[in-house]
Amino acid sequence: MKEYKETHHSLMYKSNSDLSLYSAGYEECTPGYSYGPKIRSYHMIHFVLCGKGEVHINEHIFHLNAGDAFLIPAGKVCYYEASRENPWHYAWINFLGINSQMYLYQLMTSSDDIYIIHNLDALKYKEHIFDILSIQGTDTSQYFRANGILYQIMSMIFQDVHFQESSWGKISIADEIKFYLDNNYAEKIKLQDVAKAYGVHPNYLTRIFHEKYDVSPKQYLMNLKLKKAGRLLTTTELNISVIASSLGFDDQLSFTKCFKKYFNISPSEYRKKHRIYPDSHSKLP
Repeated sequence: MKEYKETHHSLMYKSNSDLSLYSAGYEECTPGYSYGPKIRSYHMIHFVLCGKGEVHINEHIFHLNAGDAFLIPAGKVCYYEASRENPWHYAWINFLGINSQMYLYQLMTSSDDIYIIHNLDALKYKEHIFDILSIQGTDTSQYFRANGILYQIMSMIFQDVHFQESSWGKISIADEIKFYLDNNYAEKIKLQDVAKAYGVHPNYLTRIFHEKYDVSPKQYLMNLKLKKAGRLLTTTELNISVIASSLGFDDQLSFTKCFKKYFNISPSEYRKKHRIYPDSHSKLP
């Protein structure tokens, strides 16, 4: 592993900057190499340069290939593991700052998978990260050099995801609520609490969400939970009761009832029918 960590300035200084580099690195993973589960106080972006692996972010599970990048916000539980047959190599940047969360969320809302960006030219990011790794020392001049490269990397990735600056400030309440549900679906969410947090009446929340997405927020949340349950059933060996509780269901019975209504098949039968084996990327219904 190669890593550069900026130590000239304190975490407090970095946290109060607009955007500041914490560290950057490169890893050629051995088969099955894993890291976590862990929660960090800074944001991370990993660029997959070659090979394959999987990432767990809270209850989300993603299977990644070369050209993908995974984004891990501060405070999220994450775990990642290299393929045993074709282990990945990746390079990363870690950063924090007053506006760092906003920048990361802007990237997340520009991607269909939220935590994942696909089809990147990962090698150009590797070159810039290796420029950071070549830095010797941690004095102020090197701090500015490292942060200058961080800003270059952020500029490139914002261009690659085609971020729409004009639309960011015009995100509707319905969009914000969808983003909230996409990120927190594993929790026991009460729509009354969500409506209160956004300063609207629950009935208004339901109406504007349905108008935008043609489904009620309650049904959208349930569909999201069940799709994620299907993914966990087919990609892990977790007990069904553990999957149910991890997705905010009161018990396995209520989970099984909802699952069978949605998929027309029980969770155990679904697991047998759609089991995904290592390095298989068949899509779930």
